[in-house]
Amino acid sequence: MNIRDMQRCIEDNLATRLAAQVALVNGGDMTDRPDGAVMPMPPERATLPEQPALLDRSDVRAVYAGVASDTFNKAFGYGGGVPLADTVAAVRSFFGGHGAPYTWWLGPLSGAGDGAGQGEDIPAALATHGFAVGEVETGMYLPLADAELEEPAPTPGLDIRVVRDAAGVADFASVLAANWNPPDGEVLRFYRRATLALCSPGCPATLLVAYLDGQLAAAAEVYRTASGYPAAGGATHRDVAGVYNVCTLDAFRRRGFGTAVTRAALLHARQAGCRHAVLQASGDGYRVYARLGFRDVGRFVECVPVD
Repeated sequence: MNIRDMQRCIEDNLATRLAAQVALVNGGDMTDRPDGAVMPMPPERATLPEQPALLDRSDVRAVYAGVASDTFNKAFGYGGGVPLADTVAAVRSFFGGHGAPYTWWLGPLSGAGDGAGQGEDIPAALATHGFAVGEVETGMYLPLADAELEEPAPTPGLDIRVVRDAAGVADFASVLAANWNPPDGEVLRFYRRATLALCSPGCPATLLVAYLDGQLAAAAEVYRTASGYPAAGGATHRDVAGVYNVCTLDAFRRRGFGTAVTRAALLHARQAGCRHAVLQASGDGYRVYARLGFRDVGRFVECVPVD
């Protein structure tokens, strides 16, 4: 793959994952597991919470995930074709109709680089429409099929599990929610609502949770999409693994658990047939991913509404 193809894999994976939040929350009231266990209906189903929604236009995609958190509510990209002011108005109207906080992510092919072919720096242009630059992350790519992911000597007591039930989803959500102080209740709420879909066979999202001597320690997510470039002689399938939400609880940081759970996520994805791995790295995570073989292929910019 050339860099543009790598960037496309990252952007397609991210945009698809964001849109999939609608399906995750609307995943049904009950799912029969192959092992015969039955997933109970999440309690909040009975209260008929506001349902998620998707705005899908040629110039922008936006997702309201049914919770009051900009962790999940996102606009993504700027495809051009209409004035930026009109796109901004559509995004504001969409999220304003739900009374929901949100942020707007732009990637190297959809606004943060060449302005979606418009010759304009879209994050800078959004500043004139009441937005400020928030996080800037590095898009990274790894040729997963050929990556060297040999594990070092295992950490005694460290157990990394693929989540397959409601208890595992709750543990994953607890690790992610702990990134805020106090822990973000909207994160917990989203994953309660998404539990049924996340535990269903065939779900493209896989959660992993790490425990040290039985204590919850770290987590990661893999989301699989199709690159559009099938292997020689093979059919197109979900061959791109997007790695998200790699996080470690405070008490277990700086002990290599983030690297261990990321490696486990990549190995799981490769076993599932993925040939490419992509992610967006924060400053803290960049060195971890670089050591695993990921390379820098562009920047992603988060724009935050400030008025």
